[in-house]
Amino acid sequence: MSLFKARDLWSVTFGEQETFEPTALLTADLNGQGFDHIIVGSHEGILRIFNPFSERDLASTKGFTPTDLLIEVDLSQPILQVACGKLVSGSKNICLAILHPRSVAVYNFITISGSTEHGDQSQVIMVYEHNLKRTAYCILVGGFGGVAGRDFLCIQSLDGTLLFYEQETLTLSRQLPNFLLPSPIIYVPHTDSFVVLTSNWFLHSYRYQSLGEETSVQLMPSWEYNLGENVLEMNYLSLTTTEAAIFLMTDSNMYCFSETGILKFFKRLQLTPLCSHIYSRGEPLLMSLIVSDTNTLMVYENATLQWSAQLLITPIAVSRANFQGLYGCVVVLSDNGSLQVCYLGTEPTLFVPPPLQENVKNMSEMETKLAALQHQIATYSQSAKNLLGAPLNRPDVKISLKVWPILEGESSCKIEISIQAVTLVHNVHATVAVHSPLTALPNSHVLQNLSDSSELYSEIHVEPSHTVVSDLEISVMVVYLCSDLTSGSVSASTTLPAHFVLELSPPANDLDVNLNLSVSNSVILPTLFPEFSASSWNETGSNENLAGFRYRHSPDIGFTITLIRSQQKYKIETNTISCLTLPLSILNKKLFNKQLRTSQYSLAMNELLEATDNNVELRNQIRDLQLALKQGTSQMRVCQKRLLSIMRDKTPSDLTALTELINFTHEHVMDTAYKMETAQKDLQENGNRLASLLKLTLCLVKLSGSALPEDLKNVIEAVSYTNLFSENQGWAEVSEIGLNHLLRTSLARSIKDQYMPPTPDDLVVTNSSTLKKYITATVERLVAQNALDDNRPVSPILEGEDESGGIADTVHSSKPALYQEFDAEIKETFTTSISEAY
Repeated sequence: MSLFKARDLWSVTFGEQETFEPTALLTADLNGQGFDHIIVGSHEGILRIFNPFSERDLASTKGFTPTDLLIEVDLSQPILQVACGKLVSGSKNICLAILHPRSVAVYNFITISGSTEHGDQSQVIMVYEHNLKRTAYCILVGGFGGVAGRDFLCIQSLDGTLLFYEQETLTLSRQLPNFLLPSPIIYVPHTDSFVVLTSNWFLHSYRYQSLGEETSVQLMPSWEYNLGENVLEMNYLSLTTTEAAIFLMTDSNMYCFSETGILKFFKRLQLTPLCSHIYSRGEPLLMSLIVSDTNTLMVYENATLQWSAQLLITPIAVSRANFQGLYGCVVVLSDNGSLQVCYLGTEPTLFVPPPLQENVKNMSEMETKLAALQHQIATYSQSAKNLLGAPLNRPDVKISLKVWPILEGESSCKIEISIQAVTLVHNVHATVAVHSPLTALPNSHVLQNLSDSSELYSEIHVEPSHTVVSDLEISVMVVYLCSDLTSGSVSASTTLPAHFVLELSPPANDLDVNLNLSVSNSVILPTLFPEFSASSWNETGSNENLAGFRYRHSPDIGFTITLIRSQQKYKIETNTISCLTLPLSILNKKLFNKQLRTSQYSLAMNELLEATDNNVELRNQIRDLQLALKQGTSQMRVCQKRLLSIMRDKTPSDLTALTELINFTHEHVMDTAYKMETAQKDLQENGNRLASLLKLTLCLVKLSGSALPEDLKNVIEAVSYTNLFSENQGWAEVSEIGLNHLLRTSLARSIKDQYMPPTPDDLVVTNSSTLKKYITATVERLVAQNALDDNRPVSPILEGEDESGGIADTVHSSKPALYQEFDAEIKETFTTSISEAY
């Protein structure tokens, strides 16, 4: 709301039971005297013409008088729009064009001088009328085709047909393409074109010459612009002889385009607009009047707000007019028939503030006060800093996790989340995250307010899957809002007991996959797995040196752990590589201080590369199925349109072929959708397997003792997010970009690697060869990282010529000629210096 109010200059209310719309208000000079008339039409067919301030001294009187109403006539048809122009052949007079739903009439406005004290008499005389075959929506007046001295009519109907009348003659009828609902339309004389908004919210500009071509030729716009929203009003204004402005007002924005479709400026409005009007003050600047739903009139110069004022009524149309002795008046019309002429003035206030009483102080007092303030600032306490917003060394929320005991026969595990609030917090949101195929129900909890403590519960289940559980860790993240509107977060994690997913079984022999782990001090197996009872160890034939395990939800899959005390070594045997992830993870956590090591870092590489191939193939399959589904649904829409057209046709026709085509298309769409659903499930299973194999491989690399912790952390962050499902980016795209960056930076072994071309951000991986090379090179460089850093065999400049440890040339870009010459020169200098030394 504005602080200023528009000053009422002239107002009148009429038509208590009439309906008005924005296009029924027009201000124009009808008699050529240099002063505007106000023309108003209603849906009830009443046409009124006002001439304010025509015969009075403005300084002495104000307001409406009956003589201001020149004409009030009933046209017997609803008035949709009022326009004016030189519409009569052989006449230069301004005539009125009145648009009705089924006709358009042109009237001549005349004034007959009176010979008595009753004054002059005004009349509107119909010159000609065109009956319309289609229901009209709006009307345009302009010199179409570049004619001068006369204007033509263009009528847009509700079905998108443009009717062109060269005064008394119908000359052209053309259907707009891509039409659904009528929209505002304007004529731009600078380019002799019409600008219209299509049904897909594109601005299209059609030249008048192209509209007059044969209807068999496809109508092509001279320019188009993707606006993306509906247009409430569209206006045109000529700024100079060579420059024009196209003004658009939408539900929340205003746009200004040039006559060639170039966006001049854009402004997002803070209020909802109702109506607008544009004008120019003689400068090449666009001035606009915009009225919002709060009755605020805003004046913009281009995109800059210059003034705002509060109106007394809620208008549906606004205009600007010049009257006798008054220029730039604002004319507004409301939906209940209130017409008002106002100006943007201010009203002086009657309040006069009293003079301020100044306390004059001498310099010594000011210095004393300044010294006291400086001392207070210097000795400010820590508690006072906390009150001013300094960070506190304590969290607002504390959380703890507890895993409930698993009873015999239960297939789920219950966890308890205890949240304790130190201070009052709001909008507490706790999220429980587990690794697939584990799932938490519910996986999120919401508390509106928390001032003390609260216990939340979730149950962990194992979903049916072809992959086994590879990680038992549970993470809980709690986010909240403090009373001072600052947000905070706190997290905690715990591990599920092994017997939730594992159970003891008789140890198996002759298994295909072996993993050997060495330790500094071995621990017997019952100590490592205390969750299992002594009876279960005896029943399955397991002991402190040998134990067999199998997955509770996949009894056919298992592994055997053997402790060789004489060699201080553990041996894990299984038939499936992915089964090694969970036991290795358990041993790694429980033997963390025992220097657990292995040299089999490449044990799972073949399976990992195979899973990578499968991931890329599934992504390609899903993209192909998406394309087939798009084509099938498009064909189904075409068939439905054809069926609708046949049903509307009164002539009976055979529907056998069309029915068979619809049935075939429906079966094709349903079959493709089923294949799509199956492929997405397979991709999720592949993501679980990838996550297991990646964790296993990186854990083996870590246990090799050669990888640097920082590099290993970067690699884990680059490839661990396997369950990434989107249309344009999946795990392969994210991993290839991340590994490419690492191989060019922290894992680069030579200058040659630093010239590897970066992976584009919009990459779509359709072939897994490059990604597999990146994975292999990354693992090899992680293992060899310490040796490379401790003992470099050659100069960093010359090591690019070394063939060992480099990636294949197919993933490198050629070295620039400048650097080739530089390397040759350095090599020659280095060789010369060595020969001189010896």
